[in-house]
Amino acid sequence: MNLRSLRSVVCLCVPALLALNSLPAQESPPAAAREASAADDQAMHKVNGIFDTDLPKTERKGSIRFIVHPHLGDFTSRSYVRIPLGLRWGVNDHVEFTATIEPYFEHGLKSGSPGNGIGDVQFGGKYAFHEWLHPDYDASTGINVRLPVGRPPLDLTDGYNHYSPYLVISRKSPHTPGLTYFVSPTIDLMEKSSVAGSFRKNDTHSSSLLFGAGFVLDRFPYHYTLEAGYQTTSLIGKDNQQFFFAKPGFAWDLPRKLTFNSKGRWLFGVSMKFTEGPDGLRIDTGGKIRGEFSLKRLFGGGKAEKAAK
Repeated sequence: MNLRSLRSVVCLCVPALLALNSLPAQESPPAAAREASAADDQAMHKVNGIFDTDLPKTERKGSIRFIVHPHLGDFTSRSYVRIPLGLRWGVNDHVEFTATIEPYFEHGLKSGSPGNGIGDVQFGGKYAFHEWLHPDYDASTGINVRLPVGRPPLDLTDGYNHYSPYLVISRKSPHTPGLTYFVSPTIDLMEKSSVAGSFRKNDTHSSSLLFGAGFVLDRFPYHYTLEAGYQTTSLIGKDNQQFFFAKPGFAWDLPRKLTFNSKGRWLFGVSMKFTEGPDGLRIDTGGKIRGEFSLKRLFGGGKAEKAAK
C-alpha cells in the first residue's frame, strides 16, 4: 500500500461524506426530537482508550463541542501525561466532523525527560444513515486519520500514519432498556511517517482488517461496555499476523458537585484490554477523565436554546 493509494482512499471518502451531507433530512416532531436529544446526551459516546467504537450517532446540527480527556494512567506508567484536546462539530443531522491534537507534558513523578510538545493530530468524518436499516438498526460510516508530528517520546507513537475507514451497525435491545449491540468492520491502512516511534507488544506492523463487535449498557450515570474482535494483516498487510482481543470498560458521569458545578459533561472511565497475538498475551489497563463543553452554551447560546423550548 503506497502513499498514492492511501491518499486516494481519503480523497474518495471525504467527497462522499460531503455529497451525503447535501441529502435532505427528515425533521422529527419537536417533542420527539427533544426526547431523543436528552437520551443521546446521557448515552455513552466514543472515549479513546476506554471505548473506541464510534457508534451511529452524530452531534446535533450546528453544535460544536470542546473535549478534553487526560490519560490518568500516564502518571504511573509514563514519565509524561497525555492530554488530548478535540472538537466535535455536527454539520447537519447526518454528518459530523472531529479534530484532535494530543499534547504531552512531563509530570516529574517518574524518571526520564521527554519534554513537552504535541505527539499527533487526528481528524475524522462520519455519516449516519437515518433510513437505510431503520427501524430496527442504526448504521454509520466514516474515516479516522491519525498522524504523528514533532519529536514525541518513542513510546507515544508507532511512527506510522493511520487511515481507518469503518462501518458500524448497531441495534437497541427490544427487551433491555439502555442496551445497544453493535458490529464494526474497520480497515487500518498504515504508512511510515518521518516521525520516529516504536511498536509495543502485539502491535500490528502493517495494514490490517479488524472485525469488532460488542455492546453498551447505559444506566445513567453509569455505562458498561464490551468490545471484542479479530484483527488480521493477512489480506492487506505485508505479513501474516492474527490478533484476538476483548476489552471491558466502565464509565461514570460525574455529578456536578464533583466538577465544581461545571455545566459541561464529565465522565470518568476505566478499561482493561486483553490481546492475544504473535507476541503472546498483552494486558492493557487505562483510566481517563473526559470533559465535554458546548461552545454555544459557553458563549451564551444556551439561553436562546432554552427560550426556543
